[in-house]
Amino acid sequence: MPRLTLLLLALLAGTAQAEPISLQRGVNTTLWLEWPSIGDMLVNPSHLETFPDVRRDVTPAMYASLLAQGFDFVRMPVDPGPLVAFGPGERQDQLLQGIRIAAATAVAAGLKVVVDLHPIPRGGDIGGVESIIGDKWPDYVTLVGRVAEVLNGFPADKVALELLNEPPFDCDAVYGGAPARWPAMQAAAHAAARAAAPDMTIVLTGACWSQANALAALDPALIPDDNVLWTFHSYEPFLFTHQGAGWTGPPAKHIWNLPYPPAAVTDEIAAEVAAAAIQHMIAETGAADVAAIEQAIADYRQLPETAVTQDVTRAAEWADQHGIPRSRIFLGEFGALHTAGDRRLPREWFHAFLADKRQAAEDAGMSWAVLGYVGGMGIAPEDDPERRLAPETCAALGLSCAP
Repeated sequence: MPRLTLLLLALLAGTAQAEPISLQRGVNTTLWLEWPSIGDMLVNPSHLETFPDVRRDVTPAMYASLLAQGFDFVRMPVDPGPLVAFGPGERQDQLLQGIRIAAATAVAAGLKVVVDLHPIPRGGDIGGVESIIGDKWPDYVTLVGRVAEVLNGFPADKVALELLNEPPFDCDAVYGGAPARWPAMQAAAHAAARAAAPDMTIVLTGACWSQANALAALDPALIPDDNVLWTFHSYEPFLFTHQGAGWTGPPAKHIWNLPYPPAAVTDEIAAEVAAAAIQHMIAETGAADVAAIEQAIADYRQLPETAVTQDVTRAAEWADQHGIPRSRIFLGEFGALHTAGDRRLPREWFHAFLADKRQAAEDAGMSWAVLGYVGGMGIAPEDDPERRLAPETCAALGLSCAP
């Protein structure tokens, strides 16, 4: 879409006068932990009666515990899939009210909330991210406006709306110079949200999985709205954060016990990790790409100390270049897998990574939200009814948790 058309579209939405919501330290809550199909969700009241699932997984006592431990907000992922699948009508209205109830519960506990519209891959199912960024995009833009309308009654300093989590496309535009689709799409979604909620903060991002480089490829002048936050996600160094992750590709999914930081990997450790990864890959696929495994580990060992902070630096440079206060830059996700099935990594590696990433964001003047609350990347124990953090986790996140 031509630049002039984008500017006109943004201007039609009106330039917000309210100040952006002030965020500091947050945590990502849960998102459809069972990942049922859209069809299962639509026919199973146990899922949709407590939509979004944060309503059945996070209690007011847990929110109170987060506040007491030093968090000031939660990033609340909401799967828009069933709302898209239902379309306008009574059932979609019911789910929209569920979003409002979920946000109100956190606000009542004293926390601020970023409602994150967070579709997941679902192949050809209507409501999966593939359909949302495809032929369902016009319907999705309408839905964004409806979500903004539902949230509009909250105080502007309590609730923000993130339009789309990690747009999974336009990497060829970010890295290869191809024509970009996402700027025009984001401008349309922003216009719908702003028309419905004139004073609410809107969270914007780059394409290509919300990478820092994708944020840096955006021209913020295309959306002339000061009441926005610009978000990016950072999982670098990727081989550490996604080792053992079943949802990623080889060789990372087969590698385990790779220490952080990269300088901690000795020749002996590298050989042991490679041997175990080779056996894991053979057991799963019947063969092993030995060269790829060994090269990945060697590349990891060669990473500079700045590898963990380079995304933060890139986002800060972009903000400075465009005159955007760094307080309006939001590190919306960072984390690392530490538990995969019955396998556990030493928690000190996890904590060292969290501390380095968190400190970099704070030093740059940015807010942050760690991913996630529970699970393989979780910071909180699931056997504690209030999910209070361990002292070591609190220290890594710069929190002053009471004993």
